[in-house]
Amino acid sequence: MENYKVAIDIGGTAIKAAVLDEDLSFIDYHKVSTPDNINHLIVDTVYALVERFQKKYNLNPLQVGISSAGVVDEENGIVVYTGPTIPNYNGTNFHHLLAPLNAQVQVFNDVNAALLGELSLHQYEVDNIFCLTLGTGIGGAFYNDTLQLYNGERNRANEIGYLLYNAEENKTFEQRASTSALKSLMLSRAFPYEEDVPKLFELAEQGDTLALSILNQWSQAVAEGIAQIQIIYDPGLILIGGGISSQDQQLLKYITPKIERFLPPQYGHAAIQTTRTQNHASLFGAISKF
Repeated sequence: MENYKVAIDIGGTAIKAAVLDEDLSFIDYHKVSTPDNINHLIVDTVYALVERFQKKYNLNPLQVGISSAGVVDEENGIVVYTGPTIPNYNGTNFHHLLAPLNAQVQVFNDVNAALLGELSLHQYEVDNIFCLTLGTGIGGAFYNDTLQLYNGERNRANEIGYLLYNAEENKTFEQRASTSALKSLMLSRAFPYEEDVPKLFELAEQGDTLALSILNQWSQAVAEGIAQIQIIYDPGLILIGGGISSQDQQLLKYITPKIERFLPPQYGHAAIQTTRTQNHASLFGAISKF
């Protein structure tokens, strides 16, 4: 029997589900919209996806790795906090949910899973890595080569999106520096292509004044948050993930030079790179510890 594993990635807008073999090749893949968790429940969707894969591939043992948005008690497989992002989600226990299927279950915060996925496919010659993902919000994960993932006393470490609250703006770091924040800035500055982020970078490369102004304003907010990460964690490497990381050097050239503005003179900072795993890192990471 093939040693297949089931990976589930639960986000605010979509749930991705896959069956992967030992080489992390896709045997099956399914993507559905995330239910509102009021009229239709996330747990019902996850259960149905896992049960379908179990029957289709006769999976025994059934090993399921789950990547989830929110603060996750990874030891017990429980989502302990999501704020307003996903209603009725706090307290969701995936071990209990999948017990009727006799599943072996591992659950990770989505950024933790993404970092594990990156590390399962790529080797880095440093002991301490911080990964932040820029998307709808901003998430973080910290990995030490000896201690592995660090989640904090109450599993709330690395929630960097809540940093740098500004009372005058009534905004946190992620409300100023996420990809969603960039899109809002593009709209407020009347960017002619509205929320088209790749077009923004394209025009900036051509020297368009408005595109450059928007990217410089937004990237300064990103750089400010990265400076706080440097001071708190002192990592050997800082990785930037999320869909916008596909811009790679075109992204980093706006962010990296601005970081030192928020650090003491000659303080220095870690190397800054974008993640190399552009797609499905959280799925790969969700099953990486089996």
